[in-house]
Amino acid sequence: MYYLDCVCTLIEYDESNLNRLRDFRNYDDLTGIEVRLLYITCVALDPDDLIGKIMFEDRDGKMCGKSLNRMYDLGEVQRSLLVLNSIAVAGRTRRVKKIMAYKPRWLYQYYTQPIAQLTAIYQRERQQQAVRELLNTCTIS
Repeated sequence: MYYLDCVCTLIEYDESNLNRLRDFRNYDDLTGIEVRLLYITCVALDPDDLIGKIMFEDRDGKMCGKSLNRMYDLGEVQRSLLVLNSIAVAGRTRRVKKIMAYKPRWLYQYYTQPIAQLTAIYQRERQQQAVRELLNTCTIS
């Protein structure tokens, strides 16, 4: 998922087991278990915890230009933004490597919409499993 790749570019998040999950161009090659792991990882890296710290909304496009997002080295923005050197993410302190400006559409397209779609799929699966379990416990005499 592109969102995960961006977050891992912004902070020091070098877990090698994420390399395959970060490879958004080959998302279709992920197994079902890997997609679930990707979902859980992205939910744990909730943008609400990162906005205003390493991710900055750019509604007017001054920082992103025509792109939906743009990453900056810390030295490029330290005079114009209050930038942290480290941030607590998923219970651990991580070094900030870059910050990212994004337009609202970027967040919707690369986080909100994909997470909502996966959530709906997993909820349907849980409902179907619950129905199967219920049917398996019912006996007709």
